[in-house]
Amino acid sequence: MKILIIKPSSLGDIIHAMRVIAQLKHLKSEVEIHWVIKIGLEGIIEASDLVKKVYPFKRGAGLFEFVRLIREIRQEKFDFIFDMQGLLRSAIITFGAKGSYKVGRADGREGSVFFYKSIGEKSGKKKIHAIERLLPFLKEVGIENYNRSLPLTFPSSKEVDLENLGINKNFILLFPESRRKEKQWPYFLNLLDEIRDRLKIQVVVAGNEKLNHSGDFIDLGGQLSLKKLPSLILAASIVVANDSAPLHLASALNKKLVGLFGPTSSSNYGPFPLSQSSSFPLQSKTNEMMDISVEDVLFAIRKLLQ
Repeated sequence: MKILIIKPSSLGDIIHAMRVIAQLKHLKSEVEIHWVIKIGLEGIIEASDLVKKVYPFKRGAGLFEFVRLIREIRQEKFDFIFDMQGLLRSAIITFGAKGSYKVGRADGREGSVFFYKSIGEKSGKKKIHAIERLLPFLKEVGIENYNRSLPLTFPSSKEVDLENLGINKNFILLFPESRRKEKQWPYFLNLLDEIRDRLKIQVVVAGNEKLNHSGDFIDLGGQLSLKKLPSLILAASIVVANDSAPLHLASALNKKLVGLFGPTSSSNYGPFPLSQSSSFPLQSKTNEMMDISVEDVLFAIRKLLQ
């Protein structure tokens, strides 16, 4: 069986989809998975060993490049084509791909639902977790009994040389970034100092950019490839992150995790499953990130350290 997954972005949403597809691959090991993914994000897929072939999607590269991508995909014939994105561009790829069975999200936007058989929850406003919106894809291939915790492993993740970087065995890993500014907690620098001074634990910071902050901590901003990210998270004692891809990855790896949520709901976009004992989501009562205090986060860290 050969399946094409169309889920180009974002990184956090890709991790959600990977958790579902990992169950498919685990229960049907003979399945060959191909994946359409935004160029630059393929490292996380490659680290998982779930996928036989990756089709890099160059967003904004123009019509010629989009047609070229579809032509490349059409060199293969698929038993199933899963549009797990639910947007017009992913639906057009679904329509153009060769396959006998094309399914996609019933909550798809931009008219995407006209290009495939719709499955799952239709209402985008219904309060269910983002991962639960993807679970109906398993039923399409006959899978109803699976590991509900949806774990992920990354056999091909590149190891991080902790010793060479000066990182101890016991450290707290902070991810201050998020794609949307309103989802970024503004007190990470204060937290960094408090962890060092009050908890006496080494702090490591990771992300796309370095922090503009001096102090006794390890700043890996801009240094890590996606293939190394799972290994770093697995090595950490606790992860603290906004609603972002590192949070979703830490949840998939069942790491101790403090998740910070303001405008987005932890019930819809937080650690999964919601009963995950290793996670401590903090939801702002006002939907403003600034209303989660440093003391709130320190309390959650202490609870997880017990």
